[in-house]
Amino acid sequence: MIALALLSIDTPMAWQGPGFLAVGPWSFTFVIDRLSALFLALLGTVGIASALFSPRYLRHLDSRMNSSLYWAAYCLFVLSMMLVFVSGDGVTFLVFWELMALSSTVLVSSEHTLHRVQRATIIYLGATRTSTAFIAFGFIWLYSMFHSWRFSDWCFDRPESYGAALLLMIGFCIKAGIWPFHIWLPYAHPAAPTPVSALMSGVMIKTAVYGVVRILLLGNLNCAAIGYLAVTLGVVSAFWGVLFALVQNDLKRLLAYSSVENVGLIFTCIGIAILSRSVGVPEVAALGLAAGLFHCLSHGFFKTLLFFGAGSIDVAAHTIELGQLGGLVRQMPWTMSCFVLGAVGICALPPLNGFPGKWLLYQSLFRNVWLSSSLIDRGLCLAIICILAVVGGLALACFAKAVAVIFLGVPRSKQSGAASEGSSGMVCAQVFLAIGCVALGLTVPQILLLVKPVCDLAVHTNSHIESAFTVDLRVTAIALIVLVLALSKLVLSGSQVRISRTWDCGFGPLGPRTQVTSDSFAQPVARIFRPILRYKLEFELTGTDRRHFPEKIRVKPNMVSLLEQRVYLPLLSIVSKLAKSLVKLQAGSIHLYLIYLCVTLILLLQLGTLL
Repeated sequence: MIALALLSIDTPMAWQGPGFLAVGPWSFTFVIDRLSALFLALLGTVGIASALFSPRYLRHLDSRMNSSLYWAAYCLFVLSMMLVFVSGDGVTFLVFWELMALSSTVLVSSEHTLHRVQRATIIYLGATRTSTAFIAFGFIWLYSMFHSWRFSDWCFDRPESYGAALLLMIGFCIKAGIWPFHIWLPYAHPAAPTPVSALMSGVMIKTAVYGVVRILLLGNLNCAAIGYLAVTLGVVSAFWGVLFALVQNDLKRLLAYSSVENVGLIFTCIGIAILSRSVGVPEVAALGLAAGLFHCLSHGFFKTLLFFGAGSIDVAAHTIELGQLGGLVRQMPWTMSCFVLGAVGICALPPLNGFPGKWLLYQSLFRNVWLSSSLIDRGLCLAIICILAVVGGLALACFAKAVAVIFLGVPRSKQSGAASEGSSGMVCAQVFLAIGCVALGLTVPQILLLVKPVCDLAVHTNSHIESAFTVDLRVTAIALIVLVLALSKLVLSGSQVRISRTWDCGFGPLGPRTQVTSDSFAQPVARIFRPILRYKLEFELTGTDRRHFPEKIRVKPNMVSLLEQRVYLPLLSIVSKLAKSLVKLQAGSIHLYLIYLCVTLILLLQLGTLL
């Protein structure tokens, strides 16, 4: 995949499949250009890291999963993602999109004997079916307009095509996990094995971004309403995702909600590109698209790295519950160092790779404020800047909590105290991605030069996005040295036991229960956003005279997902009632079934004549 990406950077390649691989009268067509190369390089890099990480990690799941089925589905999953990135027409895209969805569903259900995994699989399968339905209807609509399945023949510069563009945007938003369609991510990612979670979050959800850029932006989409929709959903996703990530106690659920945040940032960039292009500010559109594509690469690296850190912790401590961890800096120094690097990247702190994408997004927003002739657009961009500043602060708090609770202090459980560093393959995979995060952060101008032709083609202008990010290598080198020295100091000092007298109110040495917990760290922010989180504390006092002398106090935070309670559960109830009413159609009569088939055939033939 990386070799294909390198070969197609300067010379696009196209290939049409043989007739025996056709779907009806349509043969598979594949196109590899610079946009495809970008995503192929991401998939290849994450795939290499996953190959290094997987063998030792999967060993602790041998008794709970079918290894042969896992590897077959895993290879099919990677292959289908690769073929989605090189699909040249709607039929080819849909075939491998479905193959990707079904193989990933099998991987999510690897530990199918667990009830939570069964539930997560059903939710994820429902999301993939809905996404595919929207995309398929959009493709059929476009075929009826242009009488071609090729992406290069589709154009969205006319109002007649906006309806199909809206269907495609909704379908891709569902696949990407954009609010309010994000509900499957916090279920599917914790249920799947860690290498699968890493691939799904690092690469698979980017197939939706690829689809939007390939089909809509390169198809000359010129609809401001869809741009506003993408910006709104992206900003809400970023805020919603990071807020819910902050209050999670399961590490993989925290990372899943963080993916909602980062995909929201990417769609905000894409929305800015669509909106700026529709109002005649192409240089801002190119900058916004460059920010989105660069953040796709960055998120793929640091999110995979963070998921691998979670997997190493799971293998070593047999839990990823933050309340059961602590003190791992001494037992797992390599994992801790790589996880901190990933956290620095995802918090968009220089000089790592999370900073350039956000900085380019901020530049596109500020330039739009300066160049746009619409007061509404200027006010919208200023509001987005303020919201993104809050999102950045919450992201910093979220991963400060994760790093502090997992690695600092003393162990909160026996498993955490007995943990040890992972195998050499697991460590090498994390170090490989950590180096990639640093390398991406140091080579931003060069990567922007590779992205520039795609952005120029999408907005029909000769932009200068490479000049939007200038960096003094001396300052970057100093910042990187400081970061490395800080990590080394933390790791080395953590390995030494220091004994000293402290003022402890006569209670003796501090124990695990006196440390800051995940809940207590997040509680001040959770109280501020109580109306959104529906956050409340449940108290339980026990003892004979619990009012004056309680023997045991238990405090448990409780949150309610408004979308699940107010939208999805009522919707599922309606669907369930409709499904039960359809049972009457199954009357057991062969004559009735033949009538159903006849009516269906007539409808399909009629639809075919209309197309």
